Amino acid sequence: MVTGKWKAGAIAGWLVLFMLVMPVMISAENDSLVYHGNTKSKIFHRPGCRYYNCSSCSAVFHGRQKAIDAGYRPCRVCKP
Repeated sequence: MVTGKWKAGAIAGWLVLFMLVMPVMISAENDSLVYHGNTKSKIFHRPGCRYYNCSSCSAVFHGRQKAIDAGYRPCRVCKP
């Protein structure tokens, strides 16, 4: 019975650790992506979005927050 309780405690501990580390991993991933911003609509897109290489997407941002700080909003299709 002791091993069952130990396993449950270890799993709970890993879950807590994962929940604490996950936001950092997501933040690092968002900063490493190159976003394209549409200069006419002021909407930015992530790589893989169908609008990423549109003719008006000439603004380039090296981070999600940089695009937001420049006055662009996230695309509702790719949800960067």
